Amino acid sequence: MPKGDCYMANGRIVMQKMSAPDEKKWKLCHGVGILQSDGEPFGHAWVEHGSRCIDQSNGQDINFPKKLYYALGNFPVKGYKIYKYTPEQTGIAMVRNKHWGPWDSKPPR
Repeated sequence: MPKGDCYMANGRIVMQKMSAPDEKKWKLCHGVGILQSDGEPFGHAWVEHGSRCIDQSNGQDINFPKKLYYALGNFPVKGYKIYKYTPEQTGIAMVRNKHWGPWDSKPPR
């Protein structure tokens, strides 16, 4: 499976919302879904803002209703939790771990 940039690309979106008036409504999500091309679980990051999911990984510009995005990615895979971070929590985790993620989960790939 080619390596993607989901943790960095979507982490940057949330970091840019650090002083937005609706800052607390922006969440960086780390979870495990099922890759449509091979049917296997994979670690992924995306952004939630209200009832929308935003994903700018690998040059994409996805902005789907949360229900549709979760259905397409089969989120969450049984046995894996979805971790959600506010912009402030994202910044703290970035400094503490010195990478874009994942921070609290160990995805299968």
